Amino acid sequence: MHFALPISQRLNKLIRSLRQKKFRDQNNMFLAEGEKLCLELLNSDFDPELIVIRSNPTSDLVEICENFSAKAVPIYTAPKLQFDQMSTSKTPEGILAVVHKQEREIDFEQPFLALDGISNPGNIGTIIRTAEWFGINHIFLGKDCADKYNPKVVRASMGSIFRSTIVHIDDLKTFIKNNYASFEIYGATLHAESELSKIKPKRKYGIIFGSESHGISQELEPIINKKFTIEGAGKNDSLNVAIAVGIVLYKFSQKS
Repeated sequence: MHFALPISQRLNKLIRSLRQKKFRDQNNMFLAEGEKLCLELLNSDFDPELIVIRSNPTSDLVEICENFSAKAVPIYTAPKLQFDQMSTSKTPEGILAVVHKQEREIDFEQPFLALDGISNPGNIGTIIRTAEWFGINHIFLGKDCADKYNPKVVRASMGSIFRSTIVHIDDLKTFIKNNYASFEIYGATLHAESELSKIKPKRKYGIIFGSESHGISQELEPIINKKFTIEGAGKNDSLNVAIAVGIVLYKFSQKS
């Protein structure tokens, strides 16, 4: 690959630092790893800073790099051990990108999900991916939620993060109250009297999901118009929150 340069110690240090939120914030950049994510990045409006490819890449990875190179994105190469040390994945695929953060403008006419205290990055990423499948592109992350640019969030989103409006909101209650007065606000909770199957969502709506261990925080209770529970037949006391989001959004996507 005549277009690839050996990775420098400085860039190696930068890439490894992006595992931590403080350095992602400081550099305004994050990591996207793997063939799928790099392809999604290539076709997105996000701005890559650089690409790193492992030595002896497959022909598919070389083709991806050629496409980035054609867009004037610098390409670097690293031997396997060094690449694996830079990667956050247990099974690195041989390609990663350093990407500039981007903030999208909020469309206050669109339905949304609000996540309250969900700290597991894999769940956040899966929710982003699931929400996009059902046409929900606005997700608000309250305090104590995982960082949207955490490598595990980015990886679990499978590219949906490049197309969705995901915003960290310190005060969800005030934000929703001030900007979504005409929306019906739903809350998923284990202790509601209404069942999900009986819900008939309005055209303008937002849905709040809390963590599996604590549920929706008390401070958000006053802004919820309708609470519901997902009825089940088993004895376990809770659902994984990402699975719950999928079930709820499937119901909300039904027209009848």
